[in-house]
Amino acid sequence: MGSVYRRTFVVGDLVTIAPDFRNSVLDFDFEKYVGIIVSAYDDNEYTVHWTSSPVSNYYKGMWNGDHLVKVEHYELEKGKVNRLHIMEI
Repeated sequence: MGSVYRRTFVVGDLVTIAPDFRNSVLDFDFEKYVGIIVSAYDDNEYTVHWTSSPVSNYYKGMWNGDHLVKVEHYELEKGKVNRLHIMEI
């Protein structure tokens, strides 16, 4: 079994949606959304205030830390994603 780790944040961190997060068959346009952690709770849950929202008219919401990544780590995390549906021609 591979390594298991949790992404953790502190209030004030700039985050975006993790490249390995999929909510449905439709992916978010990840690089558009930058948010700031405004509250931290138990069980790796955070309130994020988005500068632009992944859901229309919804700029503040609760997110699990495993679905977020710090903005400065996005490119590194993006390189780790291995999706079967992406193929180069």
